[in-house]
Amino acid sequence: MPKIKPFSGIHPGKNFAGQVVLNLENLSLSEAKLIRQENPYSYVNMLVPKLDNFFLLGSRNELAFKKINENFEEFLDEGILVKDPLPSIYVYQIKREGHSQTGIWTTTSIDDYLNNVVRKHELTRADREQSLIDYLQQTGIDANPVLITYKSLPEIERILSDTIVKEPDIIYTKENSEHKLWIIDQKAVITSIIKAFASLPSSYIADGHHRAAAASLYGIQRRKLNLKHRGDEEYNFFTSVYMSTDQLKIYGFNRLVKDLKGLSVSEYLEKLKTDFNIIAADKVVVPAKMHSFGMYLDEKWFLLEFKHELNCKSPVEELDVSILQEYVFSGILNISDPRTDPAIDFMPGPLPISDLIAKVDQNEFALAFTLYPTSIDQLIRVADEGEVMPPKSTWFEPKFDVGLLIHHIN
Repeated sequence: MPKIKPFSGIHPGKNFAGQVVLNLENLSLSEAKLIRQENPYSYVNMLVPKLDNFFLLGSRNELAFKKINENFEEFLDEGILVKDPLPSIYVYQIKREGHSQTGIWTTTSIDDYLNNVVRKHELTRADREQSLIDYLQQTGIDANPVLITYKSLPEIERILSDTIVKEPDIIYTKENSEHKLWIIDQKAVITSIIKAFASLPSSYIADGHHRAAAASLYGIQRRKLNLKHRGDEEYNFFTSVYMSTDQLKIYGFNRLVKDLKGLSVSEYLEKLKTDFNIIAADKVVVPAKMHSFGMYLDEKWFLLEFKHELNCKSPVEELDVSILQEYVFSGILNISDPRTDPAIDFMPGPLPISDLIAKVDQNEFALAFTLYPTSIDQLIRVADEGEVMPPKSTWFEPKFDVGLLIHHIN
């Protein structure tokens, strides 16, 4: 069902991959500037460029985009980046701590996003979309792929297996992870991949809703301006990595709460007893099953077990994040909207629990919750029903480095 398309990818030259690629997770502006100073080959030059001449006409944004385009062309001229001569589909693999994740890197039709062929489970924010649209419009650089998942198909698995036994075209190691990229430019294999994906009954965005939304809105703008629009132009597609559901790793999103809203610890625990069994623990509590929660409060750990049987009308209601929101945050602590309320904060599951504990012990927050990860089956049920997951319900891995493979729209 998904319509995918090969593209002539732009990637680092073989000797530059480890220096070019950049991990965007939690990258601050100061860190980006430091990387740029220390590594002239870093992709950060396409994100936070150094402005040499502030006397040129134009706003700071206009000058930044101009410099990004100059840097991009310079990287291509010097062979730091290389464009493949033939439209290709790519196989990407990341290996970390002995665990490998492998997928197909291609481009996906924006119509699949607009028509819900590639199904969604998150709301997007217009301000974030607009900043991504501005970047695409000014640079044409589409470098951060959307992660899309699907239920495994034998033909796709066969192609992946046949490919990864070969020597990769690009290989590099960074931050304890090994990355490999294989280029598939044989027409017969590309045709097989396209046919296999067309047979999928459905696919699902795992990570990258804003990137998919921005690319689609930008594509619509370009269509309106192109009187000779055909449908195969690059602006009709966005870069994406497809990984089957059994390849993904999903972590929970832990919660931190600023205060008990005037309740004493004993009063708060008493209110919790209405809906939860509370079991004191002598060590860190990381839930081992659905509908149970770890809670850190007053330098003590507790296991919370939800008491009630659920008779859900919606797949969203059965999610642990929904239970915690309804029965604790809204029901006891008057936190009605976790998207906007400053009383609540979130910490991805991969981060050390010690970081969570420290924030409470240092009185930055009053209490913390650890959650069991939302399952991929729960996500699929929510997306199939056309519903929306609560904020910060899932943390998917892998997270992709930018600069490894670029889809150039212009």
